[in-house]
Amino acid sequence: MTEKMRTICVGRYLVDVPEHAEVSLSGEMIAGFTIDTVEESESAFHARMAAREAEIGARGADGKGDGDGGLVAAHDLNVPGAVGRSFIYGRSRGYLMAGDRRIDMESVSVEAHAHIGGVTFTLAAKGTEEASAREAEVLLARLRVRGEDEVPPMPGFCVWRGVFVEPLPEHTNEHIVFHLGLPGHPDMGLALSSIAGGDSDEGLLARVAATDAESSPDELLRVTKLRTGKRSIHGIDGEEVLERVRELNFTTGYGFMWEAAGVPDDLLQPSLLLNMETGTNPRPGGKPVDSSLHEDAVMALWDSISSSIRLRKSDAPPSGDSPAPPPGQKLGALATAGETCPQSGWWKCREGGPGVDVQGGTVQWIRKGDHMPQALLLPRQTLWQKLRGLQPSIEPTQPTTWRLVDKRLRPRTPALVSLAPPGPVGAVDTQLDVAQTVVLGTSARTGEPCPASGWWRCGETNALDGTRWFPRGSALPAATFQVPVGVFGRSAGPEVIQRRSTWQLMRHAEAESVALPADGAPATPPPGPSTLA
Repeated sequence: MTEKMRTICVGRYLVDVPEHAEVSLSGEMIAGFTIDTVEESESAFHARMAAREAEIGARGADGKGDGDGGLVAAHDLNVPGAVGRSFIYGRSRGYLMAGDRRIDMESVSVEAHAHIGGVTFTLAAKGTEEASAREAEVLLARLRVRGEDEVPPMPGFCVWRGVFVEPLPEHTNEHIVFHLGLPGHPDMGLALSSIAGGDSDEGLLARVAATDAESSPDELLRVTKLRTGKRSIHGIDGEEVLERVRELNFTTGYGFMWEAAGVPDDLLQPSLLLNMETGTNPRPGGKPVDSSLHEDAVMALWDSISSSIRLRKSDAPPSGDSPAPPPGQKLGALATAGETCPQSGWWKCREGGPGVDVQGGTVQWIRKGDHMPQALLLPRQTLWQKLRGLQPSIEPTQPTTWRLVDKRLRPRTPALVSLAPPGPVGAVDTQLDVAQTVVLGTSARTGEPCPASGWWRCGETNALDGTRWFPRGSALPAATFQVPVGVFGRSAGPEVIQRRSTWQLMRHAEAESVALPADGAPATPPPGPSTLA
């Protein structure tokens, strides 16, 4: 498992994990703001913001002290390279008495949403001041999008799909939790939490000694200390306890912990806690199971991961607010449909010609890392087809070739159109644990029943769908594409076409009650994918 490793950026630290490990981040927070991340198209972002603003605006002017009152203010974000919206809502008023003097208090809730390069980042805080909306906007101006496993070269705080680049506004708290699982070992789990700005507490060794002192002789006989003591990792002083546990049902599991106290108010020396367990029943409330990993393997895996924890060494921050685009491929470089795009920029399709258009345009903006699309050709309409609003289309049998003609980083702006809704939900087995049986990355095609409720990403690069939420059992819809105005011989638009596509599961997200409007997007969808694998 540890022959091939990859590096993950967790806050301000790095950790090496097995190449095929399933990883995610959660509990992200900076400067008092919780952080949520959603991968979606710009059109989906605008639709979601409009729905959110309408939802808040429909509430009463003042809340009941719970921060859920009506809209106080809303405005567009002024963040270079991003589109966004900020909401201040839920004004709550109260007072406290200091002796015979009354002190009035007032608080609001703040949400700042920024859409950058196909990813939406949300900073949210409750029980705060209206000035916090400006603080959130300043933080978002220092945010850069990064790949899932990309280690940024500039100093800052890594979150899922992004990094807050230094210099950042003065703040004292940051928080993030990294999760790891191994395919084929559902009883095993590892977590690394980083908390900056917390107060130092009693050390790990002291807490374990206190627990042992209160335990019965029978409990102590079932626990074997494999290793215990102080342990320094890359200059980080910490304490370690490794235990083998014999459970009451005669199964054997392992619980390993390493903890570094950190320094209060020092963002580069947070409190770190690494915890790994095996023998945990993957079903909630289930009895312990035997560890699927032998003791030697558990020890080797722990030593490999724990010994890799280190503070990220960063280059100097880039000059200016926006990093310069990487040199990448030279202009004129070729790529074929299905291949991974080697360079973000404008690519020209070598198909089409006089009388034959390319759906989405002959020149299209494609992001590095996405799959190069297969062109859909739109032949010239006959008079009969124009009168009836019909558009013939042809998909070439050979893979489409694209040529890089412009490397400026300026994504196209999708039009706001209605997306194809999913089909009705069929009968599903409510007892099935889909999180265990349907793994992240699972693919399904249009028309097939959705295997698991969650966020699914459209496999067509130029589709307007982006990442959408579908309930388990619903028929997956076709992808929606915009046709340039004029193809139908009309002045009004936009016009769209739909065709079959593949969908890939990005995050499990169940919802007890989700109403599907006409465009197929949930009216109140679960939180977007901030912990994707």
